[in-house]
Amino acid sequence: MRLVQTVAPLQEPITQAEAKDFLRVLDSDSDNLILALIVAVREHVENITNRQLEVATFELYLDYFPSKLPKNPINSIEKIEYMDESGTYQLLDSSLYYLYVENGIGMIEYLSKPLFKDHKESIKITFTSGYDLTPEPIKQYMRVKISTLFENREEFVVGASISSFNDGFIENLLNSYKVRSV
Repeated sequence: MRLVQTVAPLQEPITQAEAKDFLRVLDSDSDNLILALIVAVREHVENITNRQLEVATFELYLDYFPSKLPKNPINSIEKIEYMDESGTYQLLDSSLYYLYVENGIGMIEYLSKPLFKDHKESIKITFTSGYDLTPEPIKQYMRVKISTLFENREEFVVGASISSFNDGFIENLLNSYKVRSV
């Protein structure tokens, strides 16, 4: 499986102004650091929950037609393509599949599947995912994590794992949002 983000989110779940307000920072001396922490913490949350916080577009490459999609919540499937025997991607007619949600996970039901080439990237699915509004428990987790990293920035070195700064209670805010990988 290969997942490629083709269109990045246009915004972050928490603005710089929100983060600065939570941190009680009035000046602009730490603006670059705060922006970097917002991005790092969002990526951390997306990795541990397997969810997409802000709307983005992805291409998923597989060697089979999947029933589950990663990076929930799924907003739409733009297209599904399959590799024919000559190695050329062909568009699967949208009347042959549909997207539905089961227990918060985007699922695909296929009415018919064409024959496709035996190749590790024979199926390509282009889809958009992300919350219209990021759930408040996730945003609260992000605020606290940003605050912890900001206050301990001397201890946090480049390349260190964000998850090494764990607080049991705050980590539990994400538990109900975790999705198993495809």
